[in-house]
Amino acid sequence: MSTGYLFDERFLGHDTGEKLIPLPLGGELEPVEHSSAARITRRSHALIAGSGLLEHLTPLEARFATIDDLALYHTQQHIEHVRAVCAAGGEAGDEMGETTPVVAASWDAALLAAGSAMAAADAIIEGRVDNAYVLLRPPGHHATAAASMGFCLFNNVVIAARHVRRAHHVERIMIVDWDVHHGNGTESAFYGDADTLFVSLHQEDWYPLGRGKVTDVGQGTAAGRTVNIPLPPGTGDIGYLEAFERVIGPIGRQFAPQIIFISAGQDPSMMDPLGRMMVTMEGFRRLAAFMVDLAASCCDGALVALQEGGYSAAYVPFCTLAAIEGLAGRRSAVRDPYEGSSELDRSRREYRRQQSLAIDEVIAVQKAYWNL
Repeated sequence: MSTGYLFDERFLGHDTGEKLIPLPLGGELEPVEHSSAARITRRSHALIAGSGLLEHLTPLEARFATIDDLALYHTQQHIEHVRAVCAAGGEAGDEMGETTPVVAASWDAALLAAGSAMAAADAIIEGRVDNAYVLLRPPGHHATAAASMGFCLFNNVVIAARHVRRAHHVERIMIVDWDVHHGNGTESAFYGDADTLFVSLHQEDWYPLGRGKVTDVGQGTAAGRTVNIPLPPGTGDIGYLEAFERVIGPIGRQFAPQIIFISAGQDPSMMDPLGRMMVTMEGFRRLAAFMVDLAASCCDGALVALQEGGYSAAYVPFCTLAAIEGLAGRRSAVRDPYEGSSELDRSRREYRRQQSLAIDEVIAVQKAYWNL
């Protein structure tokens, strides 16, 4: 099996800077990095390169998306607004919508992220690799057609999915979003599209508020093509794998996609400051391996994973490495940095009845559309 890997230093030009908090009596609290810091992406690539795994991966070349590519989902007004705000962004802190700071280099990084998502999908469809991981930034799954939000400028996975439909005449597309936050922008893009299956696993009622309810299933002829799996806080490896085995696998095989995309946010990890889940390095490895098997069973292995969130500088690099190991079917010599800790042991063993009940609720809703 050949696994492609795409990373470009120019992604790091998207600098989200530091967060400054003014104090009531004057002055400012010592700043900290923005949650979506470039350092996390830089450390992830450094770990992948230093693990020895890189020599077993096929390097893929980044490319820029065009304005026409962005317009596969986004309005011209939004595209021009992002361009203008980035052009004016001499310092980190100029914001594109909700909590989404940019600098001048963010424009090129965003075009490169969307273009690289398309390039990886092209490489898979053209048979140059079996699957691929794109370590990109800025992320994309919260971006809607007309707005940036949640650290996202343009929706990379939507653009890539619509690109393969346009360029390669692919009809059935499956998107699995395992980021801890609901992929609201991706859901909105395909909510009425019967040829696209969108599955989102996320912490229940977390971000964005009110999105990702189990009863949000798509509309019209696309009813059942949106599968929301809201999971309770504290769900660890066992609960996530149960959702994959009981819901995602059966539905995916029945839908029979021609290509699968993963919105791979490593923020369900046990160390993430913006989530309350307990997935471990081994958990992400197993989720990725599950998706490889699913892709092999229904679309000749065509699978592309795109980086989304993940905000623990200490742990995200290890979880991302593990996901790539799962795609490649290879293990590096890198061990979980928390090996031997009670927290890691508990996260691996964590199981509560509420997790299965949440999955039962998903099945009860989706049985109207699928054989579950």
